[in-house]
Amino acid sequence: MKLSPKQREALKLVTDGKFVPALVKEEDGWHARWCVLGEVAAGVEAWVDEYIREFTLSRLSEDAEEQRHETLHDAWLLALRSRSGLVVWDDAECAAFAAELEAWGGNATEDRAARRGVAFAFSAAGEDAASPRCEVTCGIPRGRNGLKALGQAAYVYRPLAGLRRMADDPARLGVRLTRTETEDFLRRGAADLRDAGYPVAGVDLQAAVTATAEIGDAGRDARTPPIALTVRVAGEAVTAEEIRFLLDQVSTLVYFRDRWIEVDRGILKEALRALEKGAGRRASPLAFALGIGHVGRIELEEAKAHGWLRGLVNELRAGAHRASGDACPPAAVPGLNGTLRDYQLRGVEWLRFLTGHGFGALLADDMGLGKTVQVIASLLLDREERRQAGDGESVRAPALVVAPLTLLSNWRHEFAKFAPSLRVYVHQGGNRHVASGFRRAAGEADVTLTSYHLLVRDYRDISEVAWETLVLDEAQAIKNPDTQISRAVRSLLPPKRIAMTGTPVENSVGDLWSLEEFLNPGLLGDRRSFADRFVKPIAADGQSAAGRRLRRALEPFLLRRLKSDQAIAAELGEKREIREYCLLTAEQRRDYEKALDDFRTDERAQGDVFALLTRLKLICDGAGKLERLCELVETIFENGESVLVFTQYAKVGMWLQSELAKRFGRKFPFLHGALSAAAREAQVKAFQSSRRPTLFLLSLKAGGFGLNLTKATHVVHFDRWWNPAVENQATDRAHRIGQAKTVFVHLFICAGTLEEHVDDILRRKARVADSVVTEAEWLEAAKLDE
Repeated sequence: MKLSPKQREALKLVTDGKFVPALVKEEDGWHARWCVLGEVAAGVEAWVDEYIREFTLSRLSEDAEEQRHETLHDAWLLALRSRSGLVVWDDAECAAFAAELEAWGGNATEDRAARRGVAFAFSAAGEDAASPRCEVTCGIPRGRNGLKALGQAAYVYRPLAGLRRMADDPARLGVRLTRTETEDFLRRGAADLRDAGYPVAGVDLQAAVTATAEIGDAGRDARTPPIALTVRVAGEAVTAEEIRFLLDQVSTLVYFRDRWIEVDRGILKEALRALEKGAGRRASPLAFALGIGHVGRIELEEAKAHGWLRGLVNELRAGAHRASGDACPPAAVPGLNGTLRDYQLRGVEWLRFLTGHGFGALLADDMGLGKTVQVIASLLLDREERRQAGDGESVRAPALVVAPLTLLSNWRHEFAKFAPSLRVYVHQGGNRHVASGFRRAAGEADVTLTSYHLLVRDYRDISEVAWETLVLDEAQAIKNPDTQISRAVRSLLPPKRIAMTGTPVENSVGDLWSLEEFLNPGLLGDRRSFADRFVKPIAADGQSAAGRRLRRALEPFLLRRLKSDQAIAAELGEKREIREYCLLTAEQRRDYEKALDDFRTDERAQGDVFALLTRLKLICDGAGKLERLCELVETIFENGESVLVFTQYAKVGMWLQSELAKRFGRKFPFLHGALSAAAREAQVKAFQSSRRPTLFLLSLKAGGFGLNLTKATHVVHFDRWWNPAVENQATDRAHRIGQAKTVFVHLFICAGTLEEHVDDILRRKARVADSVVTEAEWLEAAKLDE
């Protein structure tokens, strides 16, 4: 399971031992908690507590709050290892004990407030560049805590033990550093003090060698446009002679232009060669114009492009702005069976603009915003454009859509629903076409659907088709550029390339390199330099200059809209249904066919149609649906959201509870009719108050009434009930008064089974209900069904 940045930070705090036990008062009483030493981002401390508690749980501590204890200390110790941490004890005694714990913890924790009041300053002066006068000074702190913090500083950086009153300013303390101490302070001491909570001024060794470039206009066909380079060291322009002076110094720490800097001798040598011999022979003009060009390891801070290149960049940025903003959307899509929302129409326009100019497009809209229908609409417009320019069949250009196996049925249904005029060939299964049969089937279709697995397995056949468009769904499948899938995808290179993913960055920005190398080869340079220039600095600081440059450069090629965006939320409405079509596994298919055969051949069974339907539905509630559910839940958790999963069968709920625990490493609650009122209330309360994304399994009947579960923004109906009103009431456990966000309702349907027929019946029932029956009458009907 992938960990979020907060989870990774929490694990590091745990392994570093930066936590203490505490007693904290919360809304429902006193709780034994594991608290972090120092300040951390919101939510991290909850993960620290969760991880330590998970490893210390025991059978004895499971019901700690219900046990009787001789002392508060005993109750607290056991609660530290219980699931809830609740301590049931006298309020006044708990408050006194909490104060004692806080005082005790004060000896282990740093007084960050006091340390922030002890500000150190480094200064260097003198005419002799080889031996300037270097000092560390600070004001004399007031109060016991301030003096304690000053004394602790010497343990962080030992030379500070020599602080003395300064002769020229008795209100300040200072210490003179030797050359060795100066280098140690600049390289390590200042950073250690800052990490310990002390402000340190006057230390900024950043001496990045950067450049600005003026890109001349040599015409659109020029492979090497003229580039005038200006090199900067630590933000200041330098000459070739000054670079030679820096290279002549013994140490990489250099006193240069009244300040200390640390230089990279290798990059300085590259800079000197660039100034003396010229730059940009192998540079990408577009990368330079977008601000991510580089000469060797020299970063480009700014580039001024002229002529056609400047016009292209302006046009690309304007296209991205129109797609993500509130500009007027384009006209409706010919041949589309449905109406797109305004933001979807803008997305279609953006896809068409980029692919029409020969660029790849990364559509990274949030889950549930309709990436699939935007791509389908774009393919329809491609066909319409060819139709107007040519004469029908002679201008046909096939498209290839590659998706995870679990999503192929979804794509097939979406094409049938929104673009029935497009001919679709689904390349999957043991009876799929091969060799000339595949080429014929793909050539006769407008769109070919296949899985990533078969793309590799049948690569020879697939690569022989002249694809016009290649679409990757769940494109994070190619985030590792060394896999067979990634290499196969990059080798196809059709004229139009689209990647779709709701999680463009799963582990690090390194994922973007692999995606863009498929979409826009060469734009981000080679993989190693991209890691050095962007992955490492962004991992160290997400707000770094490298991060800003990369975001600015990728802005024209990556479109990401969130469902929380104000304009998007207004268009989505209160609830949105999404049908998730799942495939039966080979074993499920055999069981399904056997159930039908048994019914046909056993005369005793033929009278019990209901038993057959139940057997078929339970077969459908198997591995195929589970795989899709796990994929969906992973994405929901990555987005920081929670989900309700309804099933009408208690044994399916128990099975899901077990399987999900294996996949996600934690047990999710299951609310069903056999639970006591107290257990039911405890589960609901735990779900609503959870400080991290979570999942709640519910029996459709037991969870369909009287619950308020507004923490969830997603509802999954793992199997379908006969009455749509019952399903709607279950959905409304999440969509209640107080729920301000759109609720996404995922309806799981096994393709090619009776579940598709059930879905058709439910749709017809819902249409009748909307047009004829009032809501109150449906509620009464639901009660009768119960």
